[in-house]
Amino acid sequence: MAVPSIEVFPVGNGDMTLITTANDKTILIDCYRKSGSDYDFLEKRLKDRLNTDDKGRPYLDVFVQTHPDKDHIDGFSTMFYRGNPDDWGENSTKIRINEIWSSPRVFRRATAKGCDGNNTLCDDAVKFNTEIKRRVKLYRDGGYIGDEGNRVIILSSDEDGKTDDIQSIVAELFTSFGHMSGIDDQSLNAYLLAPADKQEVAEDEEELSKNNSSAIIRFDLDHTFYDETFYCDVTHTKSFLVGGDAEVKCWEVLYDKLDATGQLNELEYDVLLAPHHCSWRSLSNDSESKCDNPQLNTSAHAALSFAKEDALVLCSSHEFGGSTPPSQLARDEYEKILSDNNGGQFLAVAEQGDDADGNPNSLFITFDNNKPTKITKAEARNFSKVVSPAAVKKGGKTTYA
Repeated sequence: MAVPSIEVFPVGNGDMTLITTANDKTILIDCYRKSGSDYDFLEKRLKDRLNTDDKGRPYLDVFVQTHPDKDHIDGFSTMFYRGNPDDWGENSTKIRINEIWSSPRVFRRATAKGCDGNNTLCDDAVKFNTEIKRRVKLYRDGGYIGDEGNRVIILSSDEDGKTDDIQSIVAELFTSFGHMSGIDDQSLNAYLLAPADKQEVAEDEEELSKNNSSAIIRFDLDHTFYDETFYCDVTHTKSFLVGGDAEVKCWEVLYDKLDATGQLNELEYDVLLAPHHCSWRSLSNDSESKCDNPQLNTSAHAALSFAKEDALVLCSSHEFGGSTPPSQLARDEYEKILSDNNGGQFLAVAEQGDDADGNPNSLFITFDNNKPTKITKAEARNFSKVVSPAAVKKGGKTTYA
């Protein structure tokens, strides 16, 4: 088994993060590939990390959509194949997505967050939503979980019973759902923390829409290594917390819910991707620019404070010092959280320099020595030699060995 890794791609104020598990399964969280040849390196870099099938075509095991803002989905139709996988051309250079994780509740809130409650989604968000609906329809029509290229997991039940007839592909809030995934990777688990259920108070629901409601997921990555103290292989789990652009109300609601149910341990992390490109508004109700002394929101700040020893906080944004986000004030708070918990560093992808071709480097994290560690060059993995295995039956569902 390899060492699991996390790669934050240099996409400015956007998100595009790749998890590679110990079993070489790949999970991409959001994408942001602007049009034009200046950004071809991003697509090439991603493809270099992916496995290929027996025809040499690249594929991704899972694509996770935290929310459908342009800076989290732009470039989707450029890079990824959509539609029936049987029609994926033998010479296609587009990436097939074996399985998609997405939330209709997040899409609904995203379309309602405009000033008139009618926010128009970008073209790629619409195309992504169409692909999700295609996959869900296949499940509804066939009554079984499809093969690679057709699989989907819905993140949290939808309102008004809209997902009651497809519960086998719905990951419920505050549950682990890694076992539902067709990638069948025992080194991976995922725990769903948001989007929050529809709020009983209309004003609270409106606040969640305005606060960039996003899927919040804790990825648990197993890592087996030789322990020289015990002279044997041991397995440890490291947690990666991701929350898209979730702002203060989302984190406040999440913390208060888990506090009430005695489940605050579910917020513990070894690595955190700072929400909303290190925005101050994920930590505070107060405007950084309009308030002389902006105050932290106690619950939201607490939700993001469960850093473990040696933890890292990562930032996907443009450089600090210009427009916000990223916020230096927020960075200071994350660094204090790390300091208070014997954590490690705050690391920004915009501060990783350029490669030999003059393109910005990714921020690459592995778990050598049983702790999250930044390395300066992508771990050597022979991705291109791994081919997509045939589907097998296991436990009554189609999975992939």
